[in-house]
Order: sequence, then C-alpha cells, then structure tokens
Amino acid sequence: MNGDEGGKRQRTVMASDAEWEMAGRLADERGMNRSRYLMHRALMPDAIPPEVLRRGLRELLVLSLLEERRLREAGAGLEWEDACDAVDGWIDRERMLGEVTDPGAANRWKAVGRDLDEEDPGTGPGQVGG
Repeated sequence: MNGDEGGKRQRTVMASDAEWEMAGRLADERGMNRSRYLMHRALMPDAIPPEVLRRGLRELLVLSLLEERRLREAGAGLEWEDACDAVDGWIDRERMLGEVTDPGAANRWKAVGRDLDEEDPGTGPGQVGG
C-alpha cells in the first residue's frame, strides 16, 4: 500500500499465532479485513455504563412485551414468531452481542430483512404481514 494513501502506513503488531488467527476469523465474520477490524476494536468507545444499559434494556423489553401482546391480540402471533426467529438467527450469526456495534452489523441486519422480504413480501423486520 502506498504510504500516502489516506495517511495510512503499515504498522507492526505483536500477537501469538492463536491470537492472530482469532482476529482474522472475527474480522472475516464481520466482513472486515484484519487491519480494519483491529483498528475498529481498538478505537471503539468504552462500554456503556451499567445503569444506562440496564435502563435501556428494561425499556426495550417492556416495549417488546407490549408489542407481542398487541400482535397476538390482533391475530398476528405467527408474524411475531417469524420476526423473533429472524432476530435470533441474526444474533446467533453475530456471535456476541457486544460485537453488534461493528460497522457491518447494520448492513448484515438489513440483509436479513431483505431475505425475509423475498420469502414473504411485506413481512420484513419491523413489518407485519396481513
């Protein structure tokens, strides 16, 4: 790579073979090259404070529970289950929820939505068919 290209230059990193392989595997899973993945992880902001995370999670779960009840009462329980399955599959592919913040995660979630849309138009993430 040209040293003038975007101000980037080759650097040296010390890692065991196992660490280097794991970094490569994690980068591949996220659709990033190893260098970009390492820089992304190194420059990510510190973790969200636990009290903020707890409150956000609580509110998300309350809203989810209310929406599930609303959809089941409206006779759309199967659509709820399909959406949950899609989200579970996406989370499983992402491996660790802490890793969902990487730049490619949103694009991978959009791809899951496109897959659902192709199976049943009108029932992608955030949509209920009917």
